[in-house]
Amino acid sequence: MKLLRSIASAASAVFRRPHLDREMDDELSSHIQHRADDLERTGMPRREAHRRARIEFGGYERYKVECHEATGGPTFETILHDLRFGLRMLRKSPGFTLTALVTLALGIGANAVVFSLLNALVLRPVNVPHPQNLVTLERGNDHSSTHSYPDYRDVRDRNRAFDGLIAYTIAPAGLNSTGTPEPIWLYEASGNYFDVLGVQPLLGRFFHASDEHGANSAPYIVLSYGYWQSHFQGDRGVVGRMVRLNNVAYTILGVAPAGFRGTERFFAPDLWVPMVNQPQIDGSSMLDSRGARGTWVTGRLKAGISTAQATADLNSVGAWLAKTYPVDDEGTAFSLARPGLLGDMLGGPVRGFVAALMLLAGLILLAACANLGSLFAAR
Repeated sequence: MKLLRSIASAASAVFRRPHLDREMDDELSSHIQHRADDLERTGMPRREAHRRARIEFGGYERYKVECHEATGGPTFETILHDLRFGLRMLRKSPGFTLTALVTLALGIGANAVVFSLLNALVLRPVNVPHPQNLVTLERGNDHSSTHSYPDYRDVRDRNRAFDGLIAYTIAPAGLNSTGTPEPIWLYEASGNYFDVLGVQPLLGRFFHASDEHGANSAPYIVLSYGYWQSHFQGDRGVVGRMVRLNNVAYTILGVAPAGFRGTERFFAPDLWVPMVNQPQIDGSSMLDSRGARGTWVTGRLKAGISTAQATADLNSVGAWLAKTYPVDDEGTAFSLARPGLLGDMLGGPVRGFVAALMLLAGLILLAACANLGSLFAAR
C-alpha cells in the first residue's frame, strides 16, 4: 500500500511539474522584485537596483534546483530528460541504433528460447491437480523406470504410502473412424489412471478400474482434446460412437480436457485405452509376465508422507517381491523421481542438456553486452 502511494505521488509530481515550475519562477521573481523596489526607493536607478538585487539574491538556478529537490522532481525529470536525449542520439545514428538493437535482440532472444525450453521440460509440473504429490517409481541400482505389470499390481496392493498407483505405456495403433485407418499413438493405462490423477473429462466419462474384467474386457477409448478437435471437428456427439482400433470395435467414452496431455511431457497421445486390452492393441501381452518390464508406474503420495517414508515402504514391498519371486525380482529396490520425463532415465540427461543450453545462452547474452559496450566505446 505504501508503495502504491509513493508511485501515485511520483506520478502526480510528474504531471503537475509545469504548474509547479511556474509557481516557483513567480515566487523567486517576486523576491528579486521586492528587493529591487527597496533599492530604488533609496535613489538607485531602476536598472542598477534590479542588477544589485539579483546579485544579492545569489544563484537563481541553484535555488530552482533546490526547490525541485524539495518536491521530489529531479529524479523523474532527469529520467525523462535522459530518455529524450538518448532517443535523439539514436535517431541521429540509425546504423548504430540498428546494430545495437540486433545485438541485444540476439542475446535476449536466445535466453528467452532456452528458458521456455527449461520451463516446459524441467520447471513446469505435469498438468494435473496437486502435481506436487506425484512421483515416478524407479527400480534397481540403475534407476530403471520400467516395471512388470504383475509387479505393479503387487506394489499397488501392498504399499501403505500412496493414495494410488497408476501404470501406463505408449504404443502405436491404427484407428478407423471414417472408413480409412489412420496411424495414431496412445496410452495403454491402468483402469485407475484418471481417478488417481484427479482429472475430469471435458465430455462423457473416463474408464475406471471397475470397467476391467480380464484381458480384452474393456473396449473403450478416451480421446485427447487435440485429436477430438482435429479429427472429429469438436463434435460433442462423439461420445458413444463406435470406431475400430486395430480392426476391433471400441466405444468412445469421453474427451479429455484441453490442458491434459498425459503424464509425460515429451509425448502427447491421441487417445487412452485400458491396459487390459493390450493383447488386442499390441498383438501380444506382457500383463502376466513378471520378467517383461515395459510399464511405467506413477503414484500419488498420501498426505503427510515424505519421499523417504514412501521409499522405505516401497523397499519393504520390494523385499517381499525378492523373497516371493527370486528369479524375476532378486534384489528389488525402489527410488522415487519427479514425473514427466520417465524419471531419471530421461530426466537427468534432459536437465543436463537444458543446463548446458542455459549456460550457452548466458554466454551469448554476455558477449552481446560486451559487443554493445565496445560499440559505444568506439563511437
